[in-house]
Amino acid sequence: MRMERMDRRFDNLEVRVDRIEQILPTLATKDDLQAAIEPLATKAELRAAIEPLATKAELQAAKEELRAEIAAAVEPLATRVELRELRTEVLARITDSEQRMRTHFDVVTESLRDDIKLIAAAFESLADRDRRGPGPA
Repeated sequence: MRMERMDRRFDNLEVRVDRIEQILPTLATKDDLQAAIEPLATKAELRAAIEPLATKAELQAAKEELRAEIAAAVEPLATRVELRELRTEVLARITDSEQRMRTHFDVVTESLRDDIKLIAAAFESLADRDRRGPGPA
């Protein structure tokens, strides 16, 4: 019995390793990640790009433009409050659906019980008739 269990676990392990081997070639390597971040500007490059801005007004304008772009990018995203409200609504719907399903199954169960009682009574009647023997013909 223990050998069978070990064999099953070993087979399961082989299946899992096969899946991992299929996924591994698709994962990014350290070199891939390095190549992906290479074109990005460093902190020093960003500072060097900002320094030529002659006035504080230009710097302030650039900051405001950046803030506006960030705000525009963030605006369509849901807020925490909206996510909580959505979660509450979804949970309420699930609870309502669960309650309706329970009620439905309670009705079905009662109906089945009644049907089973009818069948049991019919069998009992047939058994009584068989015990009494044939009636007048």
